[in-house]
Amino acid sequence: MNSEGSSGSEAVSLESGRLWVLEDGLFVTDAGNIFGDTGGRKVKIRGAMHSVLYEGRDGLVLLDAGFGPQVPERLSGRYEIRRETSLPEAVEKAGHSPQDISLIVLSHLDPDHVGWALHSEVFSGARVVVQRDALEEARAMPEGDGRKLAVPFVERGMESGRFRLLDGDSEVAANVRVEVRAGHSEGHQIVWIGDEVLFSADLAPSRIFLDPDLIAGVDTDPEAARRNRIEVLSEAERTGAMVVLYHEPKSPLVTVKKGEKGFEATPVE
Repeated sequence: MNSEGSSGSEAVSLESGRLWVLEDGLFVTDAGNIFGDTGGRKVKIRGAMHSVLYEGRDGLVLLDAGFGPQVPERLSGRYEIRRETSLPEAVEKAGHSPQDISLIVLSHLDPDHVGWALHSEVFSGARVVVQRDALEEARAMPEGDGRKLAVPFVERGMESGRFRLLDGDSEVAANVRVEVRAGHSEGHQIVWIGDEVLFSADLAPSRIFLDPDLIAGVDTDPEAARRNRIEVLSEAERTGAMVVLYHEPKSPLVTVKKGEKGFEATPVE
């Protein structure tokens, strides 16, 4: 593989095609929204949104879709978006039109992963796939929950044929394989591009979560999150796959190896 750059408009050359790690800005939120109880302390944290664009034999595939044009109204005040480049603009900087994307894979239905995919006019040529279990979980959430906000968009997309539900592991395009790894949410799916790239989504969203013992307050099944994180990152180390850390603000494309505590990341330059 030949890396011409790990983020932005530069492509990473793979045996099966090319890959771009694209930005959709940063979100800022209270730490409690991610880690749960902070003991009454008001601590702000930030996280990036780095989707992946893959160009392979079946065309252009996008992995996850940022927050969309703006934070959903019901989440306003909890999250703030800061961006210089939006995801559709990042696609264009990579030399492609958003309308040319043929498939969008959603890891799960959190609003910071699905936003632009819910706006059919932006990626008008794309089919969208998500796990059935992710939709069922979202339907059962209380009103106002971030995942539930996506439900009517997904249901309308299913009626029009734009959205398709998956039931378990599947090859969704040439060299693009989804694998269900719950823990953060039901039906949470990671994506492998051959054996060369792992898109870990919210299973291991940033460097700090390369420590399997660090569990987010929003993980629905902490033990499953820990077990799946160890298994998936161990497989990435074994195969030498590059790992995309969706929420890592800097150097989101890394390789991993086991360290004294969890896994250590080395940026792909």
